[in-house]
Amino acid sequence: MFENKKVLILEGGGFKTSFSAGVMDAFQMQAHNPFDSYIGVSGGCIAISYFLSKKYGYFYQCMRTLCQDDRFVKYTKAFSDGLMNLDFFYDIAYKEFPFDFDTALNELQGKEYYIVLTNSSDGSTEYHQPTIENWVDMTIAASTVPMLTKGKHLVNDIHYSDGGISDPIPIKWAVDNGATDIVLVRTTHHNFKPSLLRPEYFASKFLRANEKIKSDVENFQIKIKESIDYIDTLPSHIKIDQIAPDVVLNSNIFTNSVKNIELDYRTGLEAGLNYIHALKNKKNTSKILQ
Repeated sequence: MFENKKVLILEGGGFKTSFSAGVMDAFQMQAHNPFDSYIGVSGGCIAISYFLSKKYGYFYQCMRTLCQDDRFVKYTKAFSDGLMNLDFFYDIAYKEFPFDFDTALNELQGKEYYIVLTNSSDGSTEYHQPTIENWVDMTIAASTVPMLTKGKHLVNDIHYSDGGISDPIPIKWAVDNGATDIVLVRTTHHNFKPSLLRPEYFASKFLRANEKIKSDVENFQIKIKESIDYIDTLPSHIKIDQIAPDVVLNSNIFTNSVKNIELDYRTGLEAGLNYIHALKNKKNTSKILQ
């Protein structure tokens, strides 16, 4: 599937993906898109959608809007429909900060884009290529976290939840399917270690979901660390470039601070530009040595 292809993977993380927004805007700024395949998890799907649409700055502006708009954040719904109303994303995707589906589909000619989803009935991970008809619904489903949101979303008559629940960083899936040249944009910082006091552990005790999803939510940070550690076990012919913040981001999965979003976006923008600069220097050095 991914043999001889350059693969871009974006981790999710709710409002932490403001970092990813910065990285992707840096790529757009430098017209850097050497990728043949794209894999998005949770909010990473939104970042990829705007990147393929060539909508510079839209994801950043989208998050600024979402964290302030009471149509999206509803504290009164915290224990019923969830804190965040993801159905509001229909307005975002089609009206307020619209995707350019024609441009995105044109960009994907000869390429492939996978959205990571968790099947709500059994907790299994599924990897789907969106169509223009279900693109927004898949993106909503990919970000549907139990308790924070309504917990599941219908796509093609099947209920799905956030793909990050079951596979937060789908490196192993990509490698198992032939990927040997990967760029991973993370929202978890370098030297990440699971916290001793994990809010996901406590949240899992109140979930109305099957046992697999409850277990995956409970061990969410551990699964992230396992994916990161897996990278270190790979043979040398598999090349993985990681773009990640050096320290914990200012934002979290659920945030209401525009300032934190702006700080993390700028951090991502700098990280993306530094990555491209390093690539150019490497190429120039290689030419000189030849």
